[in-house]
Amino acid sequence: MQEKRHAPRKPADQILDVCDQITGNQVGRVVNISAEGFMLLSEEPMVAGSVYQLKLTDPESQDKQPIKFGAEAVWCTEATQPNSYWSGFHIIDIENEDVLSIDQMVLNWYSEE
Repeated sequence: MQEKRHAPRKPADQILDVCDQITGNQVGRVVNISAEGFMLLSEEPMVAGSVYQLKLTDPESQDKQPIKFGAEAVWCTEATQPNSYWSGFHIIDIENEDVLSIDQMVLNWYSEE
């Protein structure tokens, strides 16, 4: 498969739970992320081609405001552990300040090394 990412994704340095904006239910956990997309580990398969309204909260954020965005599931495959799935998402709708929040979160992870 040809790489289509414009920005490299960074492995999550902390647990980032992703929730559905509408139901509030947890969808999964971020494996890696950039302001353009992320990979998710979930217990339910995501439907490729579907758009999800999601949010995540940076546990180290001072204001604890969730980062809200719309993301399209690009692919989904079974993980090696039972009842687990890997899914790739492209972020398609996000506010500029939330892009900056993701960039700052990732920068903080790697400036501590």
